[in-house]
Amino acid sequence: MSFMRGNLLNRTRKLVKGLAQTEPVWLKAMEQAPPATFPRAEGKIQTITLPEDVYVKKFYKKYPDSKYHDAIKYTIL
Repeated sequence: MSFMRGNLLNRTRKLVKGLAQTEPVWLKAMEQAPPATFPRAEGKIQTITLPEDVYVKKFYKKYPDSKYHDAIKYTIL
């Protein structure tokens, strides 16, 4: 449903305006103090690389079975 795009506030306004829903109690309060909007990442998100990644790759290349074992095992007595 392309007409329902947007955040909760915009969706609810459209539903109330179209008489599809009664006006909720919280709508006026939310219009006075709308939720914060955060910028979206445009394009492809870059992967995070750390300096130690080179050593981790070398370790797993040398010991491939260690990927499937827990690094730390706790035993309950």
